[in-house]
Amino acid sequence: MSRVRHAGIGGGPQPYDLGVTDVIVVLVLISGFFVAVAVQRRRKAERRARATTVELVIDGDQVRRRLGDGREESARWAEVISVEVVCTPVRTADGATAFVLIAEGAESGCLVPLGVGHDDALVQQLSRLRGFRTEQFVAATEHKPPRRTMVWEREG
Repeated sequence: MSRVRHAGIGGGPQPYDLGVTDVIVVLVLISGFFVAVAVQRRRKAERRARATTVELVIDGDQVRRRLGDGREESARWAEVISVEVVCTPVRTADGATAFVLIAEGAESGCLVPLGVGHDDALVQQLSRLRGFRTEQFVAATEHKPPRRTMVWEREG
């Protein structure tokens, strides 16, 4: 008996016939992809939660910020050496598109997100720094990102 192989329309190659093993392999690969995406989303959410400001205190003595992972940043107004406004094209963990870097030294200070409810208290305290110009600060916050603007430095 001879075996006749069906060549399909036009004699071209036949579509691949998926067996049960092939279907299982494809399903495992697709499942692995979705698991990887879910893990990546969870990690991103965890990073955001760790970097989110959970407490921001601005008073006459200092500015202090506590983050979701327990880290703390602070700067005492009497020790502040510079104030810089940073406009960023990407939102911070707090949802801000700009923030203020208040430096107490070369390696210490506090980052204050703008537009999240503490701007008035911040400007009030910054305006007490000798030579601080509020209009320069406001103009710096309105720059198109990305941009860093030094708005105040301690003299001497």
